[in-house]
Amino acid sequence: MVELALASLLLAPALCLSLLRSRGLAAQARRHFSASLDLLAVLDRGGRLTRANAAWERTLGRSPKSMYGHELIELIYREDRAAARAELLAVADGSRTAVRRCDRFRAADGKYRWLEWDASPSSSRALSMVARDVTNERSARAQLATSARSLEVRVAETTRELDEARAETLRLLAIAVEYRDDTTFEHTARVGVLAAEIALELGMRAEQVSRLREAAGLHDVGKIAIPDRILLKRGNLTAAERELMESHAALGARLLSRSSSPVLQMAAVIAATHHEWWDGSGYPGGLAGERIPLVGRVVAVADVFDALTHQRPYKHAWPIAHAIARVRRGSGRQFDPSVVTAFVAVHAHVQADARSAGGEPDSVAFLAEAAHRRRQSQAARAPAGAADSVRWDLARPSGRL
Repeated sequence: MVELALASLLLAPALCLSLLRSRGLAAQARRHFSASLDLLAVLDRGGRLTRANAAWERTLGRSPKSMYGHELIELIYREDRAAARAELLAVADGSRTAVRRCDRFRAADGKYRWLEWDASPSSSRALSMVARDVTNERSARAQLATSARSLEVRVAETTRELDEARAETLRLLAIAVEYRDDTTFEHTARVGVLAAEIALELGMRAEQVSRLREAAGLHDVGKIAIPDRILLKRGNLTAAERELMESHAALGARLLSRSSSPVLQMAAVIAATHHEWWDGSGYPGGLAGERIPLVGRVVAVADVFDALTHQRPYKHAWPIAHAIARVRRGSGRQFDPSVVTAFVAVHAHVQADARSAGGEPDSVAFLAEAAHRRRQSQAARAPAGAADSVRWDLARPSGRL
């Protein structure tokens, strides 16, 4: 008995110390629970709130006592409740260890705050929940995303404006080149219209045809670097002069290829390939057949036809019939046969329209304008001197066209 009494006397202080320590920890836990900036709560296994700290009132304007006995789900945005309830029940029945979500919680003023929250079992009868208000963070991310999109739009607009300015500069260059041997300034426009008509006859998409109409006019922009003594020479070119003349195709492609504009990208292709021949004997790349891009093959026919039928300082204008015969002779050698067929069909359609309107079918200007009007009309009706120079014949590719 004495020994037992002595043992009790020795253990009592330790037990008292342990009890005091436990009460101190409990008090510390309560203080933390109350003072925490995070939203802390205890839920029963049915998901009802049994305890909450003051942070709920600071964040949602709801006093803890007003929430007791209510399901947590009642505070969540209606469309998100089903998913949140399913996850809470899964934790309650032990099929998952925790819930971790971000949901909109309804405040006392009817507005919603975004809370990032998780819940896990704290005992056999309760779930512990911790939540954090991330409304400002989400708003900041949304503003940042909006600013990023706005910046992308501004960059795109600036890029488009730069491309348009570059395109306009190149068009002016093309006109300047044209003025040197065509004082009417109309060659580029006629080539664009005729090329578009041929493309339509070939079945190209409307978007591509519209782009081609703009791009085709820049086909000879590289001639800006060719001296007048060669560009306007009345006699035959020497081999050295021809080599310099032919360099305009590659130069034009380099000038045009530095832009992201779809029109200028197509124009670069046209500049590089409209002097290639179907049989591979053209320049600058010696491409043959379908290795030559279709837009280059189309503009080749439109350019030669328009150049033949208009006067230049080094040649007289050919009659349309002679020019068409020249294009036909080039089929399969200089020109893609399918493009020549489409060109002849366009001319036949326009001749028929000209005769029915009492016009003059041998007018090249009328050919281009009437073809353009005919296509516009069709779209509206749709549901929602032949031997002037050897340079004009088929003897060899020429840089003068």
